[in-house]
Amino acid sequence: MTSLIKKLLPYSLRKDPFTVALAEAFEIQMNQLYNEFRDISNLYLLTHAPSLLVDFLAYEKHVDFYQGLTLEEKKNVVRNALHVHRKKGTKFSLLRVFELLNLQGQIGEWFEYDGDPYYFKARIDVSDRGVDDATIKLLERLIKTYKNNRSWLEVLDIILTSRQNKSHIGTATLTGEEIVVYPYTIFNLTSNSEIKVAVANTANVENLTIYPKGGN
Repeated sequence: MTSLIKKLLPYSLRKDPFTVALAEAFEIQMNQLYNEFRDISNLYLLTHAPSLLVDFLAYEKHVDFYQGLTLEEKKNVVRNALHVHRKKGTKFSLLRVFELLNLQGQIGEWFEYDGDPYYFKARIDVSDRGVDDATIKLLERLIKTYKNNRSWLEVLDIILTSRQNKSHIGTATLTGEEIVVYPYTIFNLTSNSEIKVAVANTANVENLTIYPKGGN
C-alpha cells in the first residue's frame, strides 16, 4: 500500500530512501494516534474501547469500585463515575451502583423498619450473576465504598432465584375397540295373538204325546 504522505512529498524527495522511510514511519504513528483519539473522543459510550484504555480512564476519573468486574461492568462504572461521585455517601449512589452492575438492590434505612439509629439493611438479587464467596465479598466492598461513613450495614439479604428451563412434553394416546358380531340368536320370544271362537248349537224338536192308561 502506497503511503499517502509519500505522495505529498516533492518529486526530488521521493527518491531519497531516508525521507521515504521517515514519511512512512510518521504515517504509522499518525494512524495509531488517530485510532486512540477515536476511542478517547467518546468517553461516554466506550463501545469499542480496549480494556487498557478503560483502566486508564477509571484511574483518571478516580473510580472507587473497579476490581472484580467484567469489562462491560467496568465501562458502565467509568461512564457514570462523575455522576456517582456527586452523590457518593447517599442511598441514591448505592442503588445507582447496583443498577450499573445489573443488580436489583433495595436499601432499608433504620427509621423505615424501626431499627437502631444509623443502621441499614441491604437486599440484593443476584439471580442473573449467581452467588459465591467472591460475590459476597464484592457486594460487601461495594456497600462499604459508597455508603456514608456514619451508617452501618446491619443485614445483607442476598436473593438467588433458580430459573429452570421450560420443558415441553408431548404425549399421544392410541386407543382401539374390537367388535365381534355373531349371527342373531333369539332367546326370548313373546307372541301376542287374539283368538276368536264361534259356537253354534242346533237341536231337533221332538213331540211327545202321552195318553191315559188303557186309552187309545
